[in-house]
Amino acid sequence: MTLGEQLVTFVDRARDQAAEVLARSWVTGPSGGLFVDRPGQPPTVRAQCDAIEIADLLLGGPPPQLSAEQHRDRLIELQDPKTGLVSAFDQTGEQLPPVTDLFDDQANYHVLCVGYALDILGSRFAEPTHIVADADAAELIDGLERQPWEGQPWRSGHWVDMVGTALRWNLARGVPGTRGAAEAVFGWLLTRADRRTGMWGTPGPDDGLLQVVNGFYRASRGTFAQFDLPLPYPERVIDTVLEHTRSQRFFAPHRQNACNVLDVAHPLWLAGRQTGYRSDEITQTARTLLADALGHWTDGAGFGFQAPHPSTAALAETEPGLQGTEMWLAIIWLLADLAGLSAAVGYRPRGVHRPEPALRLA
Repeated sequence: MTLGEQLVTFVDRARDQAAEVLARSWVTGPSGGLFVDRPGQPPTVRAQCDAIEIADLLLGGPPPQLSAEQHRDRLIELQDPKTGLVSAFDQTGEQLPPVTDLFDDQANYHVLCVGYALDILGSRFAEPTHIVADADAAELIDGLERQPWEGQPWRSGHWVDMVGTALRWNLARGVPGTRGAAEAVFGWLLTRADRRTGMWGTPGPDDGLLQVVNGFYRASRGTFAQFDLPLPYPERVIDTVLEHTRSQRFFAPHRQNACNVLDVAHPLWLAGRQTGYRSDEITQTARTLLADALGHWTDGAGFGFQAPHPSTAALAETEPGLQGTEMWLAIIWLLADLAGLSAAVGYRPRGVHRPEPALRLA
């Protein structure tokens, strides 16, 4: 069976099992029910969003547990009108008090996942992301410079992704923020990119290029990709990412996880669109990773965050859940597109991992 035929077979199977995958993570309760990432885990804001993304990809509509309007209204109600942020749930599914910190990791990811889940449902946040709209250029530059770029660039990229996505939601509703704030963010990133690697930041002592590449994905996704701006050094990005994919520590089939594979698939896709540089190697890398990814599915349950393997079966990350399923479905589209096979997928991500730019600055 060719790789394209394997892809078609996989997508058919995933579609047939999508309702079962979603039902497995639905927990009824006093609030009427919430999604959990996987059975036995507490409800999370992200799980609600992952379910919406999965249903959109595989079922072409909202999760059947609620109507589109009910999903929409629940998400809109989560936003704090003062800051524009969404705080996390506690262990019972009750929302925690509002977050007022621009550097809260969970609330920052909710700018992405809740915003795009609402976008998929044809809606949007009730309020701008005020905490970013109110920040001036100096405050955003200070935020960029206080990030741990030296040794922990993933965390730094996570913050940039939130800021870029908040700008995306705000600008689309006519809220440009303070004068020069957006230009300050993009200017800082342009002038701080390493011309040798195309990346931002430096590796940690124990993980090679992992955090540098992962941080690049998060930072570039929320800024250059989302606003359709060219990367400053696309060929160096490709060099760095391809070098990273040769690490068996992270890319042997049984050691792969959704984060690490997504964080190479998207930069190769993004940079590859700017240049034909090393295109044959990119295609072959994508085909190899795609063939691996198609084998990670568990019938009736979906994808675990980490690839299943007898040597890692005891790890919670290998248990199928909504996060892993949403991420691997997006990865499969990106890798298939790099391999020239995306027409066989039959879906195209529209949420956090959408391939198209969401907005143009000019």
